[in-house]
Amino acid sequence: MRQAVWLFPMAYGLHVLEELPNFTAWAQRYASANYTMREYLIVHALGLLVAVLSASVISVNNHRVLTFIFFTFIFTPAVFFNVLFHAGATVIFRVYCPGLITATCIYAPLFIAITYLALRERLMTHRMALTSFMVAGLVHAAD
Repeated sequence: MRQAVWLFPMAYGLHVLEELPNFTAWAQRYASANYTMREYLIVHALGLLVAVLSASVISVNNHRVLTFIFFTFIFTPAVFFNVLFHAGATVIFRVYCPGLITATCIYAPLFIAITYLALRERLMTHRMALTSFMVAGLVHAAD
């Protein structure tokens, strides 16, 4: 997992590249007329920074507590719940939600792979993974 975690910031960057041209307009139409490109850029620049910093920490440490924090507050909300957001929004509004392709084709397999590696390398137990997932869902819902 320590090397594979570097796929996270790369996937995040690709996801932003897919969203960037059209997501703000999509969000203004389907979510909030007040959403701005400035907000998008700030949130996603910070997100990319967090992805790089968290990958840096996880790649040099194999502590269960750090892995749990990474999955709970960073990786699962940013990756897994983003897949649900883009797929759900596309179905609900019956129009392509910018970010759908990278969410389903890159984020979904990445989440499965990184989770599998964390479990295989015993950086998380199944109970920790489930707890992390539930807390991450609450974090994402509050976002």
